[in-house]
Amino acid sequence: MKITLAQIAPGLGRVEENLARHRELIAAAWAEGVDLLVFPELSVTGYLLRDDTARVARSTEQLIGELRGIAPGDKPLDVVLGFIELSAGRQCYNAAVYLRYEPGQATPVLVHRHRKVHLPTYGMFDERRYVNPGQRLAAFDSPVLGRAGLLVCEDLWHPATVYTLSVDGPGFEGMGVLLGIANSPARGVDNTEGFTTANLETWRRLNRLYAEIFGVLVVHVQRVGVEDQYIFTGGSEIVTPSGDTLLAAPLFDEAILSVEIDTELWLRAHRASSPRALGESVHVVRRELERIGSEVYR
Repeated sequence: MKITLAQIAPGLGRVEENLARHRELIAAAWAEGVDLLVFPELSVTGYLLRDDTARVARSTEQLIGELRGIAPGDKPLDVVLGFIELSAGRQCYNAAVYLRYEPGQATPVLVHRHRKVHLPTYGMFDERRYVNPGQRLAAFDSPVLGRAGLLVCEDLWHPATVYTLSVDGPGFEGMGVLLGIANSPARGVDNTEGFTTANLETWRRLNRLYAEIFGVLVVHVQRVGVEDQYIFTGGSEIVTPSGDTLLAAPLFDEAILSVEIDTELWLRAHRASSPRALGESVHVVRRELERIGSEVYR
């Protein structure tokens, strides 16, 4: 399987330009026989939209229509991207979709949609003012990845969300691949051991923790570019279940990077040596959460 990470710099509110870039990169990936192309959070719209949020919002159906008619490749192509979704009730969400293009079909098919659950509203962030929180955490069956999970930025800073996806499947056997897309402004520059930033180092620790603890392949895509005073770091990566970095993108620069990987081989090898027993505790976790909730809200 060939995975391509599209670490791009979307234009803030310039939806038509961003969609044209998406179509260009999708067409190139399809022609090159890529199996999965992953864009960052809000790749269609840019991040600091504020009062422009409602203007750039579109339904999932409209987005799919805007991404149809791309010259087909010889085999299917799956694409992950982020946008502001307009619901049937005219509510806005920070959403990510997993689409599938089939040879001979002009319109991609929606495989899975995730609405960002945890909206950062602290420090430099003010998402809850402009978009609504998602209300569902669910793994899904990807045509190329098998059982997978898709989360957006702040969702990944809450381990409970990853745990939930890790047990969401038959027999509590949840995802084998975690797709995480993000927009992370640079904070805490550190030059002590090679140039890096505090937020990037936190992402790297989280990705390795999730990969090793939950026994999953982590595909993590960040954006780059500048919006207002915020500089987005990049540093996209793929981390194996053993905690090794399989692919790493540069900081601050756009990069379209590809790697061929046998996901099944990685997962089998890791779980043969470190079998997971996450499902054994589901009933205990549920019971204790219900107890805690009843005590807090009574």
